[in-house]
Amino acid sequence: MMVRSHSGELNTDGSSLVVAYGGAGGNPLTQYSGQRAEPLSVKLDLKLIADVGLVGFPNAGKSTLLRAISRAKPEVASYPFTTLRPNIGVLEYSDHRQITMADLPGLIEGAHMNIGMGHSFLKHVERTKLLLLVADIQGFQLGPQYPYRSCLDTVVLLNKELELYRDDLLDKPAMLVVNKMDVAEAQFKYDEVKDKLRYLADVVGDYPEELRPERVLDFTEVMAISADTDPIGVEKLKHRIREVLDFHAALKQKDVETSVIATLRAQMAPKGPQML
Repeated sequence: MMVRSHSGELNTDGSSLVVAYGGAGGNPLTQYSGQRAEPLSVKLDLKLIADVGLVGFPNAGKSTLLRAISRAKPEVASYPFTTLRPNIGVLEYSDHRQITMADLPGLIEGAHMNIGMGHSFLKHVERTKLLLLVADIQGFQLGPQYPYRSCLDTVVLLNKELELYRDDLLDKPAMLVVNKMDVAEAQFKYDEVKDKLRYLADVVGDYPEELRPERVLDFTEVMAISADTDPIGVEKLKHRIREVLDFHAALKQKDVETSVIATLRAQMAPKGPQML
């Protein structure tokens, strides 16, 4: 039996994809004996389409941020892996503009080796236009038997896990939110680390090879807020997200226009010998 490999995507309403072919119908020459259809096992993989993807360690406050910035009501609790499946929230603006945001399960060190919830859910950020990393200013420790990771460590490790899943995710526009700035000594900790967070490339060399990403995220913006107690900070973040999305959309449109102009010029260029 011939084995064929079929793959494709259905991303828009009304789109279609042929995954298997039916057999030829019967006719008088074959005594109306038709051919069998092509047997095929089909795997359907749902990937969410959102403008913004929230990525962070467990308990970084991603779900709290989604609740604060949209009307979504994801579960919020003080234990790791509260979010078991992606949640979608809609950011609404006074001019009726809407931006969708996806909250993903917590990503931890070693997720690529199926530690924690693994990293297969990162497929839901493949189509996002913006990565929004959320880091707890207090850092993270999964349990007493696991090493403590500082706020800076978690950002470096998130970068590493994204790279191990698909390194082209690092090409996406990215923002970083340092959360829980309402806890004791948060401002002091943030002042110590904020420049390092903005210029990750200058600090990743200090990490051991197994933790060090080969490429680093280039954050368009680093903001420090408390998603739980700082509505003004959340509102500023909401509008900054829109500005960053619009900025990169304009850049992309300019690149497309430049490419089209270059193609038209090439097509209009004289070909063959010219009379002088």
